[in-house]
Amino acid sequence: MQVELAPTPKHWKQIMKKIIILSVLFQILSGLFFPFSVLLSDTIIVDTNGGGNYLTIQEGITAATDGDTVLVYPGTYYENINYNGKNITVASKYITTQNNSYIDSTIIDGNQNGSVVTFESGEDSTAVLYGFTVQNGSGTYYSHNYHGGGILCKNANPTINNCIIGNNSAEQGGGISCVSSNIHLTGVTIKNNNAEYGGGGILFWNNSNASFDVEERCNIFLNYGSNSCDLRSNNCNIIDIIVDTFTVMEPDNYFAYPIEYFNFDILNYKVEPVNQDLYVSPDGDDSNSGLIPLEPLKTISYALTKIASDSTRPNTINLSAGIYSPSLTGEIFPLNCRSYVSIIGDDEENTILDGNSLSCIMACVFGDIHFSIENLTIQNGNAYIGGGIRCSINSSPTIKNITIRNNSALSGGGIFCNNCNPIFENVTIIDNFAEGSDGGIWCRESNAIFINCIIRNNFVQEASAGGISLLQNSNAILINAEINGNNANDPLLGHGGGILISASSNSELINKTICNNSANLGGGIYCSKGLNITNSIFYNNSPEQIYATSTNIDTIEVSYSNFQDGEDGIQLGGNMQINWLEGNMDSIPQFVGGDPFSYRLTEGSPCIDAGNPDTTGLNLPPYDLAGNPRIYNDTIDMGAYEWQGNGAVDPEDEFYKDLYLFQNKPNPFSSSTTITFISADYERIKDYKLSIYNARGQLIKTYDGKRDNFWVKTDIVWDGTDEKGKKVPSGVYFYKLSYGKNSVTKRMVLVR
Repeated sequence: MQVELAPTPKHWKQIMKKIIILSVLFQILSGLFFPFSVLLSDTIIVDTNGGGNYLTIQEGITAATDGDTVLVYPGTYYENINYNGKNITVASKYITTQNNSYIDSTIIDGNQNGSVVTFESGEDSTAVLYGFTVQNGSGTYYSHNYHGGGILCKNANPTINNCIIGNNSAEQGGGISCVSSNIHLTGVTIKNNNAEYGGGGILFWNNSNASFDVEERCNIFLNYGSNSCDLRSNNCNIIDIIVDTFTVMEPDNYFAYPIEYFNFDILNYKVEPVNQDLYVSPDGDDSNSGLIPLEPLKTISYALTKIASDSTRPNTINLSAGIYSPSLTGEIFPLNCRSYVSIIGDDEENTILDGNSLSCIMACVFGDIHFSIENLTIQNGNAYIGGGIRCSINSSPTIKNITIRNNSALSGGGIFCNNCNPIFENVTIIDNFAEGSDGGIWCRESNAIFINCIIRNNFVQEASAGGISLLQNSNAILINAEINGNNANDPLLGHGGGILISASSNSELINKTICNNSANLGGGIYCSKGLNITNSIFYNNSPEQIYATSTNIDTIEVSYSNFQDGEDGIQLGGNMQINWLEGNMDSIPQFVGGDPFSYRLTEGSPCIDAGNPDTTGLNLPPYDLAGNPRIYNDTIDMGAYEWQGNGAVDPEDEFYKDLYLFQNKPNPFSSSTTITFISADYERIKDYKLSIYNARGQLIKTYDGKRDNFWVKTDIVWDGTDEKGKKVPSGVYFYKLSYGKNSVTKRMVLVR
């Protein structure tokens, strides 16, 4: 009697292939689609609900061998998958149905725990990712940066088919990072990804390329990056970008950098650029036009994407007062600054860009020129370099009326400048922190100008320069600055509490107040290069005012300055010399003390009228740090503040000299402006009157009231109307503050 044996697994596979062939014939006859590659290979089922072979995609990949298919059922898979060199297909049920709903419902979520999908072991074009939504990735650390928030391709050539890659972030390549790879893209949508540095959508790095399907086109739009929003190429050949939809129809360097390394074939676009000023408000909406104050956009990043400017028509993004942050307004940082586009806030105190400690806040890179950042506060940024602002690669921003505070980074807690030419005017850099170097400002190969700046209470933990460092061919001019309370106390590398100047940099210090800084060496300044100091005050820096050393013969030249301990306050090493010129002294400066201007001079200060009588060539600003005339009584004082005299004030009312009327902000203005004054009342109640006049001297409006606290700051908002509430025309206006027996007048401009 013969016994029929059960088929072996090998026999079963042969039987199954015959069944599959019959199934394929049936599908062809019935018009259905089912890829041969799936039908003729082993298929591993992954179902997060437990209905397959495995619960996670990575388990399916581990079990697969080359040529297999890992078929993933709908659901959200919180994991980060790596093909590990396997040339397999990982697909949703879209591969068998061509139903787009499976792309939306089959989600791989990286949970901000690295790249969502990684190809890094020589995978070829038969390594396929098919029919997924890839989201919430944060990138993989490689070569000093986190790469590929959504997908990392490194030394691999995979195929991505009909996937949505969105809402991922990384330092390089927010959506996809291609490193020495050639990626094949069919029907892929890459949108709403973000890169702190390059390539919000895709980064191509080190001889990488991409082949785009001509028939089933991809989409790349509304990604964001600080030095190229959608595409970035670095050390690659020209890449053909063939898409259905791109962010704009005619990309420039803002969207794809460098633009000359891309050829575009675009059918549709998402954003129509406008060559006009735009308005943004925390209460706005990015679906608004943004063209008038009553229809503001919501995010600055979208305004930068939408605005179009050039040398013939520079434009401004006007920011209403309020807080702009990822948590409150959905803001995307770092902002990618653009040439010929200025970002101007309503006022410095109340227009706030808050980074939520997630990233750098502003990036000025790759030759951004002819633009300014004004009238706002930048706070709570956090980055590898430049917690608040990062400037590099021949950019030339003007940064004016800005407070940069409470930011942190490895280098350049407040500001990072590399190979650029920034101008800082009326900037306060305060309470910033760097773990590695330069708590306040890091400058390298940069020609920076600082006018009327305060660099205060910045701190570096492990290395040099609490306040500011000028490194490697940085030529800086610091005019009228207060540098105090900065700290670089690392026991080994803590050089330059206030300022550090390297051997290859040239600097000039004019009208500086450098006090109460501390370091392991060079409390006020540590320098390895000659230095010119004029009209400045050095006091209470620890362990010395300046430590200067050089292997070359260099000179510290000092004139008309007040140094604690005189020449002995400057410690010399190596071949450094000192040229102690006329007008120098060693006296107690007699500062007023107390906030907000601790380092103003009292009436009896020896620094009053003790500056260089010849101010020719010093390029002094018209006002000191407190907003008063820089030169009073025809002679300049030492330090950053100018004593204003007592005028006709009675001796018993000597406190009137402590009256400070600030320049209105904004100025010029179109709708309203804020006029601020501060005075010390010494526990007396005083009346004040603010009078506004037109250019013909006619009284327009009056504000009056009482103040009864010491050092109270009073803000008065003028809405551009007269006493009857009628709007006054554009023009020059004057505001006069009368306080007791004293008065101060300043000028402002109204532009309708």
